Formats: sequence, C-alpha cells, structure tokens
Amino acid sequence: MNSIDFIIQKCRKLFLEKLKDYGLSWKFFHNNSIIDQILIKIIRIKNIESKGYQKVKNEIIIDTYIDIINYLLILLIKLDIFFISNFHKISNNDVISIYNKKWDQIKNYTNFCCMNKILNKFSINHFLDKILFLKQNPEIKELEKFCFKILTQIILLLE
Repeated sequence: MNSIDFIIQKCRKLFLEKLKDYGLSWKFFHNNSIIDQILIKIIRIKNIESKGYQKVKNEIIIDTYIDIINYLLILLIKLDIFFISNFHKISNNDVISIYNKKWDQIKNYTNFCCMNKILNKFSINHFLDKILFLKQNPEIKELEKFCFKILTQIILLLE
C-alpha cells in the first residue's frame, strides 16, 4: 500500500465513523460553518507548531490534517448534492459513493500535480491564507478546483 492509499484509508475510516455517529447533519450547514471547522483545525496545528508540543497526547498532528481533509471532502460532496432535486433524500450510501469518487478524482489530480510539479512548497501560513480567502468567498465559482488544490498540498505533505 502506498502512502496516498494509507491516507485515504485513514480518512475513510474516520469519515465512516463520523457518518455513523452524526449522520448527514453537515448537509444542512452553510459552507462557512464547515470552513470555520477547518480554521479551528489550522489554528490547532499552528499552536502545536509554535509551542513544539501538544496538550492532547493521544492525538497526533496528522489526525488534525485528516480532519481537515474530510471537511474539504464534505465541501466537495455538498457541491455535488446541492443541486439534486431530492437533496433531502440523499442516503449515507449515496454520500459514501460520492466520497469514494472524490478520492478517485483527488488521486488523479494529485498524480497530475506531482508529474507536472506545479505545487508550491506547503506552509501552514500559506494554507491559512487560502482558507481565509475561501471563508471570505465561500461561493466562488471555482470552489471545487480550490478544494482540490488544498487537498493535494495536504496529501503531498503527509506523504
């Protein structure tokens, strides 16, 4: 299993656990609410990096990145299901199917970016700037492309 598949496996496991616990409650949240959750996670990472340690010993920083990845995937899923006429009848199985398709797209996008070396060096401050931009412009036309670029940078960092 390569490192991207390991990341996907870890993300999927957590996503399925949260889906079991909370259902599809996020589909009723505004995009800004999900972006706020991402900001909270970024600030947590910045605090850990600046202090050099974390108070919660059993949760490693990679877990926080996994949370961010899943929140970004939720935004992408919301883009797919928002325009479906029976939006309120979307099932967990429908969402899992979309989640898996998004991972296929992300893998293809990540491979493309790696082959073409179009990614800049990742930094948490750069990432924070991107998320703040996203928060100020939650309805931007290229939201999907924007999320894919951020996801790719995180995945390459975790590799």
